[in-house]
Amino acid sequence: MKSNGVYSIEEDHYVLDVYYEYYWENGDYYQPPECSLEIEKVELNGNDITGFYYDFLYDEINHKVVEHAEENKDEEN
Repeated sequence: MKSNGVYSIEEDHYVLDVYYEYYWENGDYYQPPECSLEIEKVELNGNDITGFYYDFLYDEINHKVVEHAEENKDEEN
């Protein structure tokens, strides 16, 4: 199954939006569950900073994006 979403951090002076696609399979007796997350775009106050995100912010923020995707995977896109 697949879901698209946006993880947002809103502060007084900036808004960071991480657009992602989350894929998961629940698994069964024969296959373990699996999931993957693809970051499609990252914007800071509407400006694309995807490269900067991967270079400097990925390690700090990615686990929060994954948690958000897992919690919201069943919501409509």
